[in-house]
Amino acid sequence: MAKRDAILERLAAFILDEGLEAATLRAMAKAADQSDRMLLYYFADKEEIIGAAMALLAQQLTEILEANRVPQKMRKEPLHAHLDEVVLSDAVWPYLRLWLDLAARAARHDPHLAEVGQAIGRGFHQWIEGQLATADPDLRRKEATHIMIGLEGIVVLRAVGMQDLVRELL
Repeated sequence: MAKRDAILERLAAFILDEGLEAATLRAMAKAADQSDRMLLYYFADKEEIIGAAMALLAQQLTEILEANRVPQKMRKEPLHAHLDEVVLSDAVWPYLRLWLDLAARAARHDPHLAEVGQAIGRGFHQWIEGQLATADPDLRRKEATHIMIGLEGIVVLRAVGMQDLVRELL
């Protein structure tokens, strides 16, 4: 499976750079330096390719986020401020740009991408929740949701070139 893993790495990099719109079977095969047929030897179909690539990209993003984890649990406001900076970082931006692409496609009723997006979103929510110092689990969940909503707003503003407004608040 080392060959499949190497192909998957190339596919994930292609999708991260070019987006889901560019992820046709032919374009992905070219990016992976494979034929269409060989891709379908390693993956059942395009949906499996996209799902596997997105899972790998989610893993990569998790590693970046883990490197930015706060050293000890924090209250909501300081954690939110820290995560605002993480979301605005250049290292995280390509993943968040892809996240917007995935969310838009899921909103257009692509059930496969909605499932992938939900898994990624829930993982991110849990990651935020795990850094909150709030003792009450229900309140901690609500605070994590509130932070996530704020971070998503930052992502949308950056996507349309309005990160200057966010920077003014920081």
